[in-house]
Amino acid sequence: MLVLGAGSLAASGETAAASEPARLHRYTVSIDESLTAIGVRACFEGAAPLYLVSESLDAAEALDTVTVEGTGKRLEPNGAELKLGALAESPCVSYRTDLTRAQARHESTGVPLRQIGRALISDLGIWFWRPQSLEAGEDIEVRFDLPEGLSVSAPWRSVIGEDGTRVYRVGHGPYDWPARVVFGRFQEMQIDVPGGALRVALLEGAPAVDPEFVRKWLTQAATAVTTLYGRFPVPEVQVVVVPNARGNEPVPWAYVLRGGAPSVHFFINQRYPLSEFMMDWTAVHELSHLLLPFIRPEDAWLSEGAASYYQNVLRARAGIIPPGESWQKLHEGFRRGMKSRPGMSLADATERMFRDGAFMRVYWEGAALLLLADQRLRQRSRGVQSLDRALERLQQCCLSADIGWDARELFAKLDELSGDSVFRELYEAHVGSPEFPRLAEAYRLLGLAPDSEGDRVRMLDAAPEIASRDAIMRSADGTPD
Repeated sequence: MLVLGAGSLAASGETAAASEPARLHRYTVSIDESLTAIGVRACFEGAAPLYLVSESLDAAEALDTVTVEGTGKRLEPNGAELKLGALAESPCVSYRTDLTRAQARHESTGVPLRQIGRALISDLGIWFWRPQSLEAGEDIEVRFDLPEGLSVSAPWRSVIGEDGTRVYRVGHGPYDWPARVVFGRFQEMQIDVPGGALRVALLEGAPAVDPEFVRKWLTQAATAVTTLYGRFPVPEVQVVVVPNARGNEPVPWAYVLRGGAPSVHFFINQRYPLSEFMMDWTAVHELSHLLLPFIRPEDAWLSEGAASYYQNVLRARAGIIPPGESWQKLHEGFRRGMKSRPGMSLADATERMFRDGAFMRVYWEGAALLLLADQRLRQRSRGVQSLDRALERLQQCCLSADIGWDARELFAKLDELSGDSVFRELYEAHVGSPEFPRLAEAYRLLGLAPDSEGDRVRMLDAAPEIASRDAIMRSADGTPD
């Protein structure tokens, strides 16, 4: 096992453990050596819930031997519900999930379990039965009891338990937000950056992946994200790195999950050299999602637009690419967005994104709206306000891992934090419109000049808002990279 920076984990855990919930339910999770069966002992403090629920409708298929300890009472699930009924105070319920019986009849991904080398990636919903909701002073603590040599990577907030070992607090997020837990033999590392930590699980691949390679790549990406306001947006994040992905790029596939707490999964083609990983945009894009809270799927244009905008801006601030290249990449993205699904509104394109493949319209119109918001905030406030400043204030007040937002709500909050109406104006003008936002005036003010074919954009030496243009690509400490 490789562990980097373990000291800061203990420190953060001690801080978190200082404020204990009034009621703490305790789950102990075990898995067999062959990674085929998970056992759970759930002990409830005080009155037990009437029901336990699972995120997946397929969980009941694999569930067996559910008993109430000390009574011999056996329970049977009804779909995604497990009725406990009236039990004595502070009861314990034990159950076993046979992973060999796990099906994918209702899973949107179709893959609730994935074996990678000697590790198993498991959808939480296939085996984790829990109360549907928790009160403000209530939480679930999860402890893993594993065979010697096995590790676990979980998405929840980690703390240091009474015995000095790592345990997890589930928190108050919706029970049906997807999340994944990794069991088995894999390498672990912690990457510390200002304001946060990445808890990384590096799974086995052939050829094997050098952990130092992964550490350098993810450190650069996470550090780039800190250039927005000087610190990482969340205290910690689960990161799962899965080798052996096929594709013509270093990271053919990646995604963010929000169940329990934010987590990022990267599927990498480790045959590419480190130099290409360091120049790839994907890690900065995915980690930039953490600058926003969970955005509901119908408004994915906002979360994807923010990540697409900042994947270029933050790499320029970190010195990975020069500002001119960043503007060129943004320009190329906007061009792709303009050509994708003409005549379709942004709202409709988002709703049909997976069905009709309108990804370019969704990602890059979202990014265009955020560029316009950034430019207008800087213009109206004479450089005092910006998208960066709005997101920094959002992080200070409203970046809870437990709450989901729609775009209208979040834009209203950003207007409140900025003392302006920029976001509402952009929402009303463009989300329901079939036209891609017109960027010519913003380009003129910022001193960005497309060539006669429209394919290339150059930075002019003089323009009304050239200071704003340069500030957009400048790091949080105010100095150019």
